[in-house]
Amino acid sequence: MMNPIVMDPNSPSRGQKHICLLFESEAHYQACVADPAKYRAHLIESQQRHPELFPQAFAAGFAFHDTYQSRKQKGLVLRRIRLKQTRDVFTLRPSFVMPHLIGRSEEVEKALYLRQWDLPFEALAYVFGRDAMYWYRAWLAFGRPNLVGTTVKTAERMPAHLVADEKITWLDKAEVCVPTTVGAGCVLGISVAEHEDGASLQKAYGEFAQEAAQVFPDYQPESVCTDGSRGDPRSMAEALSEDHTDPLLPALDPQDP
Repeated sequence: MMNPIVMDPNSPSRGQKHICLLFESEAHYQACVADPAKYRAHLIESQQRHPELFPQAFAAGFAFHDTYQSRKQKGLVLRRIRLKQTRDVFTLRPSFVMPHLIGRSEEVEKALYLRQWDLPFEALAYVFGRDAMYWYRAWLAFGRPNLVGTTVKTAERMPAHLVADEKITWLDKAEVCVPTTVGAGCVLGISVAEHEDGASLQKAYGEFAQEAAQVFPDYQPESVCTDGSRGDPRSMAEALSEDHTDPLLPALDPQDP
């Protein structure tokens, strides 16, 4: 039997785990919330279509955990599930609501659209209301999803051959190095390195390695090409290897710029 709906003061604490789901409409979402069997069917179908959105342990089974009503979004009821394999609890968030339930997607879409032209957050607050910090946090939400899982949907489509290179850009008026990983026409990883030495580059490239392992744990590229013009050309391979003795290392193809 499902647990009764509770109000937000008893809702999951900050740092809870979420699964963001697509629904045909808000009415469709409400119908699923009201009918656990219908919601279960929608979850299974969504996992089959978009496995990158779900934790790996989801395939081993799940049970509905409880429901609670959001205080931020009045009238919005959320369900949570517990994974049978890991016992982890995940909140199921509909895609028409922003992360942390800060607002409806349609309410912030136009303001965030203007950010691509570097419109200041203070200007967004002046035109659309709220405050600059609200729009700053809403903008940062775009950087939270797993980049590998966003660009590649199945393990079979992960590129066997990668290109790793460091680009130069500016952050707060200071020149910074941006290690970038690409393959098969997709940007798979991009980060900022504190320095241009091997340890800093390995840490930055490691973000790609971690994201790839989260989505496709058995993924192993056949080669990594780097021009070797900055830092240590082995940094990418070392980031992909836990013990730094991975057979990928000899596959590096440093080339002079």
